[in-house]
Amino acid sequence: MNKFSHQFLQAFAIVAAMLCLTQAARAQDPAKVDPDHYKVLKETDTVRILEYRDTPGHKVPRHSHPPYFVYVFDDATRLFTDNCITPKTVTLKAGETLSPAAVTHCEQNTGNTNTHLLIVEFKNLAKKIGRKLKHRH
Repeated sequence: MNKFSHQFLQAFAIVAAMLCLTQAARAQDPAKVDPDHYKVLKETDTVRILEYRDTPGHKVPRHSHPPYFVYVFDDATRLFTDNCITPKTVTLKAGETLSPAAVTHCEQNTGNTNTHLLIVEFKNLAKKIGRKLKHRH
């Protein structure tokens, strides 16, 4: 690989990382963008527990979650749009658990049933993992 190509790839990687960080920084806390549907049940330095409830047709504005865990109380059909660009319909089943990575998305209840979820967000997880890895060496 010549010097120009190497410099171009480095510059591209830096710009891509900055865009990702900018997207995350602009995204909002779900409990703030949709307070009528997200209820903060408990918050500590390491986790935040949210309850989410909505009805068919409800749209949630763009928001972000750090790495998180979801427990589904009722069957539901949701349209998730990561970074509000790529739509994906997901069918959730009562009793199902999910462990998504950190995400910025929009979402909508596209089914005929209410959605009821318990969401546990893990705060500062990347920093803690990085510190643990440093101590292992």
